[in-house]
Formats: sequence, C-alpha cells, structure tokens
Amino acid sequence: MTFLTGYLPVEQGVAAWAALRRRADELRADGDPRTRRQLMADLMVERLTGQTTATDVPVEVGIVMPIDQLLDPQHAGSAQILGHGPVPGPIAADILATSQGRTWWRRLFTRPTGGPLIGGDPRRRCFDGFLAHLIRIRDGDRCRDPYCGAPARHLDHIVPFRAGGPTTLANGRGACARGNYVREMPGWDVHLDHDGLADIPHTITVTTPTGHTYPSRAGPPC
Repeated sequence: MTFLTGYLPVEQGVAAWAALRRRADELRADGDPRTRRQLMADLMVERLTGQTTATDVPVEVGIVMPIDQLLDPQHAGSAQILGHGPVPGPIAADILATSQGRTWWRRLFTRPTGGPLIGGDPRRRCFDGFLAHLIRIRDGDRCRDPYCGAPARHLDHIVPFRAGGPTTLANGRGACARGNYVREMPGWDVHLDHDGLADIPHTITVTTPTGHTYPSRAGPPC
C-alpha cells in the first residue's frame, strides 16, 4: 500500500474531498457494494490517471530470475517493480494476475546460472532505450556515489566516452547531477573494478581529491 497526499489551498482541498465524497455517495445509492472510503480512493485514482477503473493499471514487472520463481506462489524469489523496488515473488505474481490494465513481463538477460544483468549497445553515445532501462534496474534509483543517496538523474560513463569508454551496461552507472559533474574536477576518479558479468556484483571505486577511496556495489536487482 502507499500514501498519496497533496498540499493544497484549503478551498481546493475541501472541494476535491467533497467532490469525491459526493460521487461516492451517489454510487453507493445506486447499489455499489464498496464502502465510501473505498469508492473515494478508486475515484481519485480514476480521475488522476484518466483510467476507466482504478484497477486498469499498466504494470511492468522486471523479472531477473528464472521464470518459475515468479510462477510458483511458494517460491522465495522476488521481482522488481520499477519506481518502487523489490517485492516478494508472490506479490508480483498477484499483481500480474489481478491487474485489469496492460501487463508486461519484462525478461531481463542474466548469465545462464542467474545473477547480474548483462547486455547493451556499445555504439551509442548516450545510454538510452533498453540499455538505460537495464542500468536503472541494476543500480536502483539512487546515486552510486558514496554516502550520496540523491536520485540518480544521470547515466554516466565510468570510463568517459571521450577516453574511449564504451556505452555498455558494464561501463554505465547511475549518478546524481552533482556526482556526474564533480567527477570532471581534478582529483576525482571513478574506476570500474568488476563488470558484474561474473559472480561478483558490478563494482566501482570512487576516489576523492583527498585520496580516500570508496567502493560501490550494485545491489541485486530483485
């Protein structure tokens, strides 16, 4: 579950609440079995998204594991809901089974025995398309710089493109805007330690102008 709030002028907030409540009461009067609060929640989703019903939600579940882990309700595996994070496999399976909207099963390539993501297009200058999608899944939505935690707004070449660095999954990292720009200043260095294609997770080391080094490992996508 999640909370959605809005900080509004009082007259607008009261008007929105009253409109949802009024319509919910009309639906209940017509025989809708849902409670007033259930109806108001569903109406809010429908009006904000333009969907016909609140359950008409397009869902994409990135599966970075053998498919039977998601299909087996008793399996201990997990899946990644983009924009949210990892969820237990049974919950992801329930979303896929019950959503009335468009649903995609995004198959993500791993080594034959499972593990980190692999793949990408080295010829492009920018990380875009499905390659950018893979980096965001692997790195999450936070900057890979040490002790940062800011949203990863940029996809950065670990070995700079101007220095011959390829546009690949291994050579990409999620970084905040500051982290991407500050690494261009003297004394900063970002080094690729492990490409993540073997048993060791994708690992980089960030060196600061003071000479301190900080490793950063990509967490398991699911």
